[in-house]
Amino acid sequence: MTTLDTRPTTRLETAAPGSRFRRFAALARGETTILLRNRTAIFTAVAMPFVVGLAFFGMSQDRAGLGVVLTMVLVGTALMFVIYYTMVTSLVGRREQLVLKRLLAGEPTALEILIAPAVPLWALFAVQSLIAIGGAVLLGAPMAHPWALVVALLGGAAAWTALAIVSAAYTRTVESAQISTLPLILISLLLSGFSVPLEWLPEPVQRVAHVLPMTPVVDLIKLAYTGVGIDGRVLAGPAEVLAGAGGMLLPLVVWTVGALVLGLRRFRWDPRS
Repeated sequence: MTTLDTRPTTRLETAAPGSRFRRFAALARGETTILLRNRTAIFTAVAMPFVVGLAFFGMSQDRAGLGVVLTMVLVGTALMFVIYYTMVTSLVGRREQLVLKRLLAGEPTALEILIAPAVPLWALFAVQSLIAIGGAVLLGAPMAHPWALVVALLGGAAAWTALAIVSAAYTRTVESAQISTLPLILISLLLSGFSVPLEWLPEPVQRVAHVLPMTPVVDLIKLAYTGVGIDGRVLAGPAEVLAGAGGMLLPLVVWTVGALVLGLRRFRWDPRS
């Protein structure tokens, strides 16, 4: 005699990988269309990194050093304003309009719904990063370890996407996003190393700064161009370089995993206003 297995299955178990990909691609296309219609979001995403970048343009006197600073500033501000701030406002706005709740009642999973708004922002971030890197090359900046630059971009995008999900979970309205995102943005501006040199700060503050979500990105960019580690010393040999890069990447991994887990647990699908 045989029995039927009546245990409920989750959507992840019943959906084929191909169908999940098509479903997520449809969500990403919809988010891209909505973003392109939002002129305020487009201005913030496109113009703000360049405005902030120009504000820090005079930090280095030589052309090569200016190229490194240009990359750090444009990548850092793009992470904060293109990915982080714009994604927070997008998620909060969709929640207030009950769009996310309706999607959750369908086939998409919670993770797919929350990650989809980041896809067009990742594309903008990639374009702006390439512009920054191209400008650095034109200014004659050397490139010691190009792969570290790729690690910086991927790790930074992942960490700040996860942080946006957490911030959206605790943000009541689109208007209040300007307040809820401000502390992390200000801390990152002050303690990332491209606005105030970390060498000017007390050593305990420097140690804390290197585990914040922005400073490891800046450290990896410095490693990519100049080959220097966190302590300002040029790293010699493949083993030392990989160990130094691993130490820089580790905080980004912790921020990504921790923020994503917390965001999925704490995210509220009903309007909070």
